[in-house]
Amino acid sequence: MERYNSDFDHVGDFVERWNAGVRHARIWTIVIGALLVLAGIASAAAPLSIYALIQGIVAAALIVGGLGEVASYVHMPELFRSPTMLVMGVLNALLGIMLLTLPAYLTAGTVVFLLAFLFIISGAERVTYARRLRYFGLPDSGLTTVTGVLNIVCGVAFLIMPAFSGVVFGYVIAAYLIVGGASLVVEGISMRAIER
Repeated sequence: MERYNSDFDHVGDFVERWNAGVRHARIWTIVIGALLVLAGIASAAAPLSIYALIQGIVAAALIVGGLGEVASYVHMPELFRSPTMLVMGVLNALLGIMLLTLPAYLTAGTVVFLLAFLFIISGAERVTYARRLRYFGLPDSGLTTVTGVLNIVCGVAFLIMPAFSGVVFGYVIAAYLIVGGASLVVEGISMRAIER
C-alpha cells in the first residue's frame, strides 16, 4: 500500500484510469447485467420440472457476477475502493456455489435471508459509492443512488416476509437477479468518459 501523498491528484488519476477503460467497462457491465436479467426471467418462468437446470444457470450467473465484482474491486483505484464491493462479490459467488451444490429444500430458508442481507449491503454500498462520486465532483451519480435505494427496499421486504419469500424461492432468486442485472445495465448505459 502506498503512503498518502497530498500533492498527488487522486481525482485526476481516477479520471485518467476511468477514461482509459470506460468503453470496455460499459460493454462488460451491460453484458453481465443482461445475463443476470435473462437468468432472472428464466428462473421466474421455469416450471418446476426444469428447476434443476434453472438452478444451475442461476448459480453460474451468481458465481460469474461475484467474480466480476471481485475483479472490479481489484482494478478500482485504491482511493475509490469499497470493501463492501469485495464482500458482495464473495457472497454472490458463495450463494452461487450453495445453489449449485445443495438441494433446494436445504437452501431455501437460508438463501432468503442471505439474499436480504446481500440486497441491503449492496444498496448501502451503491449509495455510499454515489456519495463518494459526488464528493469528488464526478457526474452521473443519481442513477447509482436510485439503484442503491431500490436494493435496500427489496432487502427489507425479504426480511419482513421470510416465510413468504421461502415459499416463492424461485421468484425470490428471479427478483434478485433481475434487480441486480437491471442495476448493472442502467449503470453500464450511464457510463461516460469524464471531462475535466
